Amino acid sequence: MFVVHVLEPFASGVTTAVISITQQLPKVNHLIIHGSRMWVDDIENVKRKFPSYVAFVDWPFVGREISLKNDSKALVSLVNILRNYKDAVVHLHSSKAGFLGRIACRYLGIKRVVYTPHGASFIRTDVGKYDQWFFRFLEKLGAFFGGVVVGCGKSEAELYRNLGGNGLFVPNGVPITFIEKDKNADVVTFAGIASAQKDPALFNKIASRVEGNFFWVGDGPLIAALKSPNITVTGWIEKATIDAYLNRTFIYLSASAWEGLPYGVLEAMDAGCALLLRDVPGNRDLVVQGENGYLFTDEDEAVDRLKQMLAEREKTRSMGCKSRDIVKKDYSIEKMGQGYLEIYERLSGK
Repeated sequence: MFVVHVLEPFASGVTTAVISITQQLPKVNHLIIHGSRMWVDDIENVKRKFPSYVAFVDWPFVGREISLKNDSKALVSLVNILRNYKDAVVHLHSSKAGFLGRIACRYLGIKRVVYTPHGASFIRTDVGKYDQWFFRFLEKLGAFFGGVVVGCGKSEAELYRNLGGNGLFVPNGVPITFIEKDKNADVVTFAGIASAQKDPALFNKIASRVEGNFFWVGDGPLIAALKSPNITVTGWIEKATIDAYLNRTFIYLSASAWEGLPYGVLEAMDAGCALLLRDVPGNRDLVVQGENGYLFTDEDEAVDRLKQMLAEREKTRSMGCKSRDIVKKDYSIEKMGQGYLEIYERLSGK
């Protein structure tokens, strides 16, 4: 079986998902067609994170923002690449690849097409209502060209029910580590890019009203918003060091304004952290309210819940144990790989 993965960003959770799929399916031939949008890594280093049996092709002209000129060039270049793989399963990752990829596959007569959004563009809060409407229109238009929509989580699949989806999803998964939790864990942490999506300004407001030590593990364009004196910003650090921070973390706090199914939260669950997450699609898949944490809708509710969780230490500690039970049962990397394998085989008639 041959699977061609097409992705516009070569960074963040999208790339993590594709790495996970290729790691779990070593008997499948994988080709990665990728754009050049990065964060702090470089392309060659990202490639080294994939298994050695994965091949790569650059996708020129493609970018996140809509540009008639560049997107037209990107579409032509993608058609020229994919015409050599008409018998493959084509898995499109993220909205730009999903839109251009479905057009290219329809033009070439490729029928084995999967599209995973990894975060619906039409629920972004850093754009206006018109842009949200336009992104939704593009998703409906993209669905006209075919393909099977597979959400990276349950709530993402539900968002696409009226946009060409049928509720099908394969949850993101992480390696289960079985590392014993630090019994003295006492900090509140978030790990990720300080961007509009992750809303560091709201994280800062919450931290400024609660006594305790807060950590933002990462960096990004909006890092200056994290100015409360009880917040430590680590900058970009190695995975092993991130894991050490998560092991010290008592409560994982996410103020994200929108999500697909966040890897940072899954890794925190694996580390035995209780969760306090903003009530948005993606996040709400991972919280069993009152059992492994809480969802919040605004700053005041987050502050009240956080103070409660810090005061009720034994209950919060048991929530962290429940988080680990949930991720082990439902969000392992092995289960993710098996889920996609079944879809690929079904499309291939195997």
